[in-house]
Amino acid sequence: MKVDYKLIVNPILMGLVVVGAMSYKPVVASSLTTKDEVRLEKSTPKTVAQSQGVYRSDRYKFRFTYPQDFVIDRNISTPSNSVDSALATIDIWTKQHAQKIRAGAYEGGTEYPPNVNVRVYNNPKKLPLQNWVKQSNQFSQTRDFRTARIAGQTGIKFQSDGLYASENVVFVNPRDSRIIVLTFSKIGGNHDVIYRRAYQQVINSFAFVSR
Repeated sequence: MKVDYKLIVNPILMGLVVVGAMSYKPVVASSLTTKDEVRLEKSTPKTVAQSQGVYRSDRYKFRFTYPQDFVIDRNISTPSNSVDSALATIDIWTKQHAQKIRAGAYEGGTEYPPNVNVRVYNNPKKLPLQNWVKQSNQFSQTRDFRTARIAGQTGIKFQSDGLYASENVVFVNPRDSRIIVLTFSKIGGNHDVIYRRAYQQVINSFAFVSR
């Protein structure tokens, strides 16, 4: 019997071509998937930036942003001293602390946890910033005064000690000469790491607005 080898070889070659084509497709699909994942990862920071909180005061003509996992609630502002008190206090809390405060966890004279806040004061005597700080009863045991630049203005930063150790930045609103104070109060540990993030974002984003 005479065997026609051409008829046998041709189907084998065709089978190899088909198998090769089938095995090639997953490689292409995998490559496209990888590129899509990289593109999505690069776009993620934009989504986070868009979801950050924004605070704006039309009365005092300034604005700033804060991390999305924090809240501002004027109804739970830290109680202030009636003498030389602030015209406005904007407290910035973690959502967990805000919920505890609203639930009454700190009632009965318990101090609120340290946080980040923005305060506005009058300065009728037009005192230089460091002199204003030293004569104010809002700070105690002040030290380490240094020049600071914020919102296009030259101010001062310093440390203070009281109920909590605090870092402060003080500067003047050029539109009305009122004094603005940014304060970050500390107790140590993870608390400070979390609140410092909010404090730094407020400092970096603080800006005066025309209307």
